[in-house]
Amino acid sequence: MGSHPVTRQHRCPQGPTPAVLGEFPLAGPGRAAALPGSHRGSRPARPAGAAPSSHPAVTSRRQGAPSAPRSRSARSRLPSQSARGVSAGRRKWRCRGAAMAEARPLRLLALHGYRQSARRLRQRTGALRKALRGRAELVPIDAPHRLPPSAEDDPDGDDPPRGWWFSGPGTFEAGEAAAAPAGLEESLSAVAAALAEHGPFDGLLGFSQGAALAAMVCALRARGDPRFPVAFAVLVAAFASRAPAHGHFYREPIALPSLHVVGDTDAVIAAALSRELAQCFVEPVVLSHPGGHFIPAAAAQKKAYLEFLERFCPGQGQAERPEAGEAREGAL
Repeated sequence: MGSHPVTRQHRCPQGPTPAVLGEFPLAGPGRAAALPGSHRGSRPARPAGAAPSSHPAVTSRRQGAPSAPRSRSARSRLPSQSARGVSAGRRKWRCRGAAMAEARPLRLLALHGYRQSARRLRQRTGALRKALRGRAELVPIDAPHRLPPSAEDDPDGDDPPRGWWFSGPGTFEAGEAAAAPAGLEESLSAVAAALAEHGPFDGLLGFSQGAALAAMVCALRARGDPRFPVAFAVLVAAFASRAPAHGHFYREPIALPSLHVVGDTDAVIAAALSRELAQCFVEPVVLSHPGGHFIPAAAAQKKAYLEFLERFCPGQGQAERPEAGEAREGAL
């Protein structure tokens, strides 16, 4: 897939300012430029599973009741713990009330990019899976549509390249406003089947075309589609489909928590395309990195992933929301 300029085929409703991760400061203005046709005067509904917005210093995470700050003497009586132990303790506090919630990590159904496969995605996410170990598990699945091998593929191999939908006969271009896109319904059914047969799952992780598909699933979930019981999505190098037949996915703000990972030098899916899709979501969290078309897993991104995932409990949904803004790697 080549890089394409941003077009206005679909006008995503302008949601609130993208959310900043934790307490990291925002470098520069927080609100992205408004898209034509945006709804600045209305505030979309809270994302599915979201807790009421409140200041964490004065509101309990459990009941929303005011909580007094812990005294220094009380803090000093806590047993010494490693950073991982402290994090696990915080998760148990947030997840209290969910039976056996800590018995497993979060499970994310992972959707690969165009001309990739579940095996290839697993091979390319080793660093990310290591970074999320103990907190989240990635479960990749294959797209239903097999593609003819390219010069880089083994024609006799058992792992053919795959795709989620086509913009033309057997081809795909992210920026093409395809008049007759094909294959999407089969892919939505494949995702629904995987969620039902291999679940429970808590969220989605998508890369490139897989991230674009995950965004569509989020839109259906936000409308109450029971086939897609997920609470959040991590979208890496995502974009909105330009096909007019897919425009209905973006006409309403997508009220599901989302983390959008954007490569500033991505030459396959331009950063502007990913940022435009983020504006289709209610209070999206946007994480920029200086790299290109890959899933980053350096220390800065690891911290961002873990902080985003800290908001969720297995089988529950969102535990809390950060303040509005946008997180960049330099601030992490």
